[in-house]
Amino acid sequence: MYSSFCRPRLVRLVASVAVGGVLAVGVAGCGGATKSSTDTAASSAVAGSGASADPNASTKSGLTVAFLPKQVNNPYFTTSDNGGKAALTSLGETYKEVGTTSATDTAGQVSYVNTLTQQQVSAIAVSAQDPGALCTALKQAMANGIKVVTYDSDTDAACRQVFISQASAEALGRSEVDLLGKELDYSGDIAILSAAQTATNQNTWIGYMQDELKKPQFSKMKLVKIAYGNDDAQTSFQQTQGLIQQYPDLKGIISPTTVGIKAAAQYLDGSQYKGKVLLTGLGTPNDMRA
Repeated sequence: MYSSFCRPRLVRLVASVAVGGVLAVGVAGCGGATKSSTDTAASSAVAGSGASADPNASTKSGLTVAFLPKQVNNPYFTTSDNGGKAALTSLGETYKEVGTTSATDTAGQVSYVNTLTQQQVSAIAVSAQDPGALCTALKQAMANGIKVVTYDSDTDAACRQVFISQASAEALGRSEVDLLGKELDYSGDIAILSAAQTATNQNTWIGYMQDELKKPQFSKMKLVKIAYGNDDAQTSFQQTQGLIQQYPDLKGIISPTTVGIKAAAQYLDGSQYKGKVLLTGLGTPNDMRA
């Protein structure tokens, strides 16, 4: 995952994700000391268990691991899930990816979990659209001996065995505000263009953004609105347009989502606000290259 500052061209690297690391932990079903799933680079928590990981344990064979991203065909998940594919291929095991084309189709995610449980896959790696909606289905999967790993966007802790966070949620949230603040000389109205209202990771980052804005150096910066583009390009484009129409003095936008930042950049690049409304957020370098 990458941070981009758009005037509209400068792109800066913040952190990359290696989701392939999920597999060695997930398929072995190892546990560890429970840590905050939002602030550690890789946290493992086995609900209700005091089990410890054995680094010398042998890797199981005959595995099928299914990746269930928040949204298929999203560039971020294409990259992260390909990491899982590479890891499984190197182990000689089976990789599959399933999922919905909408980042807000929670019922669709539940249906996929139920199908994967019926298929008796070895493990499910899921980026949850909603922290609680998948719980019943995921608990049923675990009851059937399937290992459940969440990545990118977590569920409630009792609904999975391990969570892999791609980076520190606090660092991501605060750095986006810091970066935009420096570019705006710490003055002006700003807005946030997020993904879905239920996205665990987005909401966690936004919480840290709001906390960062309470610091004295940001006293002249005001967060006027949090808009939601639902990780849909057209919706995000329209939300960006709506933000500027609603707040004509808007100086900056933070969009911590791959689809959102690209759509916002495209709108600003083709409008009279190019270079006047500044944009930062999270996106892939290839998407932000132009």
